[in-house]
Amino acid sequence: MTTSTGTTPASPDEAADHVTGDQAFDAYAAAMTGPGAPLLGHLVLYSIFDGEVTRDDLVRWFTELQLDPQFVPAQLRPVDAYERVTGPDGVRVSYPLPLVDPGDVIARTGRKTTGRAPGRGVVRKQATLMVRPVTRDGGQIVRHIVREVRDEEQTRLSYDTCLGSAIFRRDNDVDEAGAGELLVEPQTTAIAELPDPEQAVVRHMLTHLQTEYRHRCTYVSGDKLRGVIRTYIESLNAVRVRPTGGVYFVHAQHAHTLTALRELVSRFAAGSHLVRIPLPDADEMREMVINAFTTKAKDDLDKLARDIATAQHQNAGDDTIQKLYSRFAELQQATTEHASLLSTTLDDTTAALDLVKLQLGSFLATAGDGQD
Repeated sequence: MTTSTGTTPASPDEAADHVTGDQAFDAYAAAMTGPGAPLLGHLVLYSIFDGEVTRDDLVRWFTELQLDPQFVPAQLRPVDAYERVTGPDGVRVSYPLPLVDPGDVIARTGRKTTGRAPGRGVVRKQATLMVRPVTRDGGQIVRHIVREVRDEEQTRLSYDTCLGSAIFRRDNDVDEAGAGELLVEPQTTAIAELPDPEQAVVRHMLTHLQTEYRHRCTYVSGDKLRGVIRTYIESLNAVRVRPTGGVYFVHAQHAHTLTALRELVSRFAAGSHLVRIPLPDADEMREMVINAFTTKAKDDLDKLARDIATAQHQNAGDDTIQKLYSRFAELQQATTEHASLLSTTLDDTTAALDLVKLQLGSFLATAGDGQD
């Protein structure tokens, strides 16, 4: 209950309801994860935000939490940071013309893009500062900052082709691939031809490119952290409960690993979290997981069958054949494991596997005859 002067203490009944809700879930989770509990597994979902997590942080945390170090991402590469901040999803600034208050646009500049700054009156034109590729060779990558202006109906465009350059100078004396540095060069004459308010925005964008580049060279991006968690969870033979991903079922045998992953995610940026929802070993829960697995397995097998047919038609080589066989073996292993853990036969998936196995065997035999 909130008043104009502050917050009054909750009533005993309100406090009891809140505490009871939290305690009820904690009690349920504890009961479901205790020894002898009828636990089928966990539904897992997570949300991860950009922050300031270094690769060294991840290495240390993986060690502390006894997680598999093979899932720690590779070293950050300067060239990847450059590609990120100057690429399609990188730094980009849009604003209305005529621009009245450059401070408003600058204040809205975010890590990826900026939203449209509010105009005053009717906005006739829209300007966008963006980065466009120019040249690339073994010594450097050159991209220009251009200014695009659209009219109100977005039917006519005009460009200032180069207000500055974002150049990545490769360091070919270093063994590590992707080494180098960013050099931002403003085109002073071209910038000076713009109205004063726009000049401030352009110079701010050039500075922001450098700031973002340094950030990406130092900290693991939120996208990459999400990839780490997704790959780790999927390595636990997880079942995608939602076809687009993001919600997984993980068997009870991996409960300890999920606990460690939950702690790991909590160390990321503020707001990042991983939630484990215990599922009881009940018929309805089993049916949900089985349906999710068989649907995904059917899609994977259908795609594998198409890829085998394509490879056979194209007389693919040994590398392609090996990759196809590895995909089949992984699907077969997953089916066997899930059938055992869920105490079911997964007849439809097994039958589909048998058909693909025959198709793959025929392809292997044909490939063998061709080599003779």
